[in-house]
Amino acid sequence: MSEDISNAVRGLTVEPLPAGRVGRTVEEAIDRMPRVGLSRAAWTALMLAFFFANYDIGVFAVSIPSMMAGIHITTAELSWPVTANLAGYAIGAYAFGHISDKRGRQIGLFLTIALLGVGGALTALSWDVASLSFFRLLTGGGMGAVLALCSAYIGEMAPKNQRGKYLSFLYVIGGVLNLVIGFASLSILMAMPSEGWRVLMGIGALVLLILPFVNKRDLMESPRWLISQGRVEEATAITRKMERNAGLEPENDQALLHVAETPDLNVPQQSPIRALLKRPLLGRLLTVLGFWFIFYIAMYGFSSYLPLLLKGVGVSTSDALLVTVLTRAAPLIIGFTVVALIEKWERRTMIIIGTLAFAVGIAVMISGWGQLAATVGSLLATAGITFMATPAYTYTAEVFPTTSRGTAASICDGIGHLGGAVAPFIVLPILIQAGAIPAGVAMIGMLLLATLLIRLGVRTKDRSLLEISQ
Repeated sequence: MSEDISNAVRGLTVEPLPAGRVGRTVEEAIDRMPRVGLSRAAWTALMLAFFFANYDIGVFAVSIPSMMAGIHITTAELSWPVTANLAGYAIGAYAFGHISDKRGRQIGLFLTIALLGVGGALTALSWDVASLSFFRLLTGGGMGAVLALCSAYIGEMAPKNQRGKYLSFLYVIGGVLNLVIGFASLSILMAMPSEGWRVLMGIGALVLLILPFVNKRDLMESPRWLISQGRVEEATAITRKMERNAGLEPENDQALLHVAETPDLNVPQQSPIRALLKRPLLGRLLTVLGFWFIFYIAMYGFSSYLPLLLKGVGVSTSDALLVTVLTRAAPLIIGFTVVALIEKWERRTMIIIGTLAFAVGIAVMISGWGQLAATVGSLLATAGITFMATPAYTYTAEVFPTTSRGTAASICDGIGHLGGAVAPFIVLPILIQAGAIPAGVAMIGMLLLATLLIRLGVRTKDRSLLEISQ
């Protein structure tokens, strides 16, 4: 995979040293690299992290019938493990994001991946609804920060004009793996109707295989984070190693990089959350968090109740299920489009286009123009979600300074996911009491509001992380 990524970014020019400057900052050294200076093992570990974070979400949904048969859970009791998982997601997002800002990206990634794996293993051993709910709480705690911290990590290790491209490659590859595993899981559930869910949940524990790669050679500490802590020599050593991995010869292997952004260690540093609650970061936090929260209400409403929405506009039950399955293939096609465009278009623009496409898709789906329109609308809505996802994760990790990036990105994604917990109390009652069209209109309204919010955000394309943070 690392070769594919390397080939995709070959031909990029190496930025010259500014006139009159002796030595580079760590920021400049990373931004001049022709590709990310990580090993193949590191890329494999990051790919698996993205895969397993999404695997748990997808496999739990298809495992529900087997789970209900295996430990005799009623439909009403299912709300407990689902709610516990979302609560754990929000808690874990803040906890591990905060740890990554205070103690380092490595320890944050190690702990969140470890909890995700342990939670998956324990979920497979559940014996009743109470144990299942508790273990889903633990799993959610691990899931909460994986995507956000991996996105922040890649953003800090990648040159300024390649952050989105590397992240989108990982999303596409993870999507392909999840599609393949999704089909394979069906055969397991058919062969083991009441115990197959344990096998599928247990597979999630394999994410623990990533932990040995969190070391000084592969998933090494972020030099940008080290600089924010005043650890210049460590940051320089890692940056030199990254330069070699990227195919560059370090300019002066003995000298420390000139680091203009090194903090004054005599001045007490603010905690990440305290910095985020003050201007100007508070405005960015409210903008991005507000976008994710409102967007997730609409997204979970759409994805959770798509068969009911389709039935509500006259699509038969069997056809509604077929359309639902077809929407799973759309992300693969759109994913490659995102890879091609993400470094050419402004991130914020892509988020807006994808969110509006999602809204237009819902509008077509509930238009009443027949089954073909409902199918096209569903596919367009799913395509819109896929088109904005990678730019949105990239953007969320870009717009905050290094000292608060892990906390902020995790809060935006983790607390934002609570919008999914709100969806059953907003979208479902409208759907049941008023019908599919009013429910669709409500989701469209939320997406338009989310679009207006993200429009207030800052520009990030081709800008260094230091420039964006200032």
